[in-house]
Amino acid sequence: MNAPVTHPSSSRFPLIPLTLFWNAVIALACMVLAITIFGLQDFGQLGRPVQVFVGIVVLIPVVVIAYLTAGLVVSPLTSSLAMPNRRDARYGLMFFYYVGAVLSFVVLIWQSGVFGGLEFLVTGFMNNTWLAFVFVGSYVVWWVGRRAESALVRRAAGIVTGAALVYLLLVSDILGGIIALLSTYRNPVIIAATVSGIIFSVLAHSYLMRGPEFGETPQQRQAWQGWVMLSPNILGFMVFFAGPLLLSFYLSFTDDTVGRVPEVIWLRNYTDILSFELQSQPLSDAPQKALSFGFKVLTTLEVGETRYVLGAKDEQFWISLRNTVVFCLMLLPLSIIPAIALSLVLNSSLPGMKFFRAVYFLPSIAAVVGTAIIWRWLYSPDIGYYNYIITSIITWFNQTFGLAITDPKIAWLTDPSVVLISMVLLSAWQIVGNNTVLFLAGLQGIPRELYEASMIDGANRWRQFWSVTLPLLRPVTFFVVINVMIVGLQVFNEPYGLFPSRPIPVQAQTSVYYLYQQGFFRFNFGYASAIAWCMFAIIFTLTFLQFRAQRDNDKD
Repeated sequence: MNAPVTHPSSSRFPLIPLTLFWNAVIALACMVLAITIFGLQDFGQLGRPVQVFVGIVVLIPVVVIAYLTAGLVVSPLTSSLAMPNRRDARYGLMFFYYVGAVLSFVVLIWQSGVFGGLEFLVTGFMNNTWLAFVFVGSYVVWWVGRRAESALVRRAAGIVTGAALVYLLLVSDILGGIIALLSTYRNPVIIAATVSGIIFSVLAHSYLMRGPEFGETPQQRQAWQGWVMLSPNILGFMVFFAGPLLLSFYLSFTDDTVGRVPEVIWLRNYTDILSFELQSQPLSDAPQKALSFGFKVLTTLEVGETRYVLGAKDEQFWISLRNTVVFCLMLLPLSIIPAIALSLVLNSSLPGMKFFRAVYFLPSIAAVVGTAIIWRWLYSPDIGYYNYIITSIITWFNQTFGLAITDPKIAWLTDPSVVLISMVLLSAWQIVGNNTVLFLAGLQGIPRELYEASMIDGANRWRQFWSVTLPLLRPVTFFVVINVMIVGLQVFNEPYGLFPSRPIPVQAQTSVYYLYQQGFFRFNFGYASAIAWCMFAIIFTLTFLQFRAQRDNDKD
């Protein structure tokens, strides 16, 4: 049953008048700021489109607060369906004020140098390391005192602990840090951020506590509390992911580089990346002669007396894409089949299985760049352990059976025919443990009764695996395939870590590494952004097709 609805103005705190006043201040400030942004002659190094976009974003709060304020004040007097009711307007204003408080305090921390003050405090503490004993001693006194039966002892322990902490802060020069922090209030921006943060916080808390006055039910209260718990992640996503994502999308249509304002060139980056042509010529001509100006030879095919030449404007992109696809195709079986086999073994009741489950999962949490240093040593053609094993096996066969097999002495990181395989082995070794855990969870979800029924029907272990285990593991297998495919198409750490010298071999260059080269070596930020969005389109398309195929199989 809903709580009785009362008008918010009946409370002693003038919430509605303060809301109207503060919303008017925000709207005026946003309009002034937007006009200022639109009128700037120099808006950093991002160009006029970003300037216009930022100005429009600054105007969004004006529209939002006008809409919510109308829903709070006008909707009780009208039957307009274009406005939210008072309860929904309260939720919107509560969230808006919460975000405003967060942004205000972020600006306050940024402008006032709070982190510098904390560093000042830490420096004072490190210069007096003996204070650590004071801190430990005060904690021991507090821990012992709070377990005493006497209230006097507990109070005395609290006083001693508090005095010790105050002494610790004073010796660390906390007063100097506070004075330095207060001196920053000469800056009008800090004053404005402090005042706005306090007002935003008061209004957000007021609307939060007055749910019954707006007809809020317990279920609705639980719902917005859940959103509040998710808000740090949502705000972080908006600031650190969605914002850069939109910026990269804009830059993909520009010629952005170091030291100049980007100009919009629309689809030129994408056409340069994706353009290719197929030409035919006699075998006697050079392949490059068959292509138009600006195109380079990608591959050739000879049929009879005719050579077909496939060229591209950016042949390095297509070469890196081919390497990425081959890498992904090799990674799928090498990381999934061993994972299924390991999960079958680890699902048994043999002693020590929990230990081995943890051991096999360890590579999944190891940093690739760090482990790549070890793998570079393992791949060494002279002292590497892999070549040592191969040499030992060949020597044993030659001595035992009188063979004359030649030791290949594989150059894992320099031979063009194996550099890609060396990357695949490192990547498969790292993710096979994670896949094993996923398959193990799927195996433990299969009812034992199905295996007992299949045994009654005469099925052996092999038939049980093909007729019971694999079909019931299909959802897990689908997830693992999608995950491995995405990891394979986004591979970067393996070529970056395994090949310390630059440039890396062409056969090891993947699409994301080529993006990295364009962005951070050649400083073609616009072109690199276009490559990133092309890769996103490829990954999205493949994932979508996988989901469609899985859905069709489920229907069958």
